[in-house]
Amino acid sequence: AVVSTQSTGEYLDCEVSARPCCIGLQGECVIISQEECEFRQGFFYENNTLCSQVSCITEICGLSGFLFDDIPDQFYRALLPTFMHAGIIHLLITLVFQATILRDQEKFAGWWRIGFIYFASGIGGTMLSAILIPYMPEVGASGALYGILASLLVEVVVNWKIYKSPCIELTKLILLLAILFLVGLLPWIDNFAHIGGFVFGFLTAFVVLPHINYSEEDRIAKMVVQIVCGILAVILFALLFIVFYLAQGSTCENCAYLNCIPFTDSFCQDATMELRPRVGN
Repeated sequence: AVVSTQSTGEYLDCEVSARPCCIGLQGECVIISQEECEFRQGFFYENNTLCSQVSCITEICGLSGFLFDDIPDQFYRALLPTFMHAGIIHLLITLVFQATILRDQEKFAGWWRIGFIYFASGIGGTMLSAILIPYMPEVGASGALYGILASLLVEVVVNWKIYKSPCIELTKLILLLAILFLVGLLPWIDNFAHIGGFVFGFLTAFVVLPHINYSEEDRIAKMVVQIVCGILAVILFALLFIVFYLAQGSTCENCAYLNCIPFTDSFCQDATMELRPRVGN
């Protein structure tokens, strides 16, 4: 505040220059000057005086706004990252995957089955990532792509007898997935989305992919697996949404090693943005 004395000397005029400023991905509100707010790349509210008068989360998240100021109810964000990318190279990787592996799977199983696996895996991967690293912005379809890779595993397993060398096919897929998961341990690659996408892709693929029944016993066994996987997928979806929306103080410090291995003290510092509970303004 800038203080000036009137000519009479009886009163003081106070010009308030500090206003609410929303800073960072956590939506932290601080009372500072406009210059400092701009320096810290925040959003300055020149017409408000208290942090209780502003909603930092609305300003940071943007888009459609919120029905309730203190609840993250933009449900479409669970799917939105699947359509967004961090640059041309990131987008090209997704397009090449879709034009090769995804196209072949679609020819085999049909567009609606692969579409279901793709979006279920994308949402599942995004939700797991949002719970474990809530302050990291996420874009990309990697969770959905890992779900498609999981469906390749399921395809080999359920149609084992029609493959000439099923063990070789399964080994190649496992080695490929192992390499990709190891790459996901590098900074700024979201391995949590990969893991979540793979799990949901694996479960939903058992439910929707076509398969050949070789006997009545085989048909019953595969039907039981379908039912179990379907129930597990629904339960996991429900748990992820409940944890994210109702238990936002949850955290998992040791889970960080599944996303990035700290070979040095600062190797994963910026990438993980620290696993810690989400807090309000």
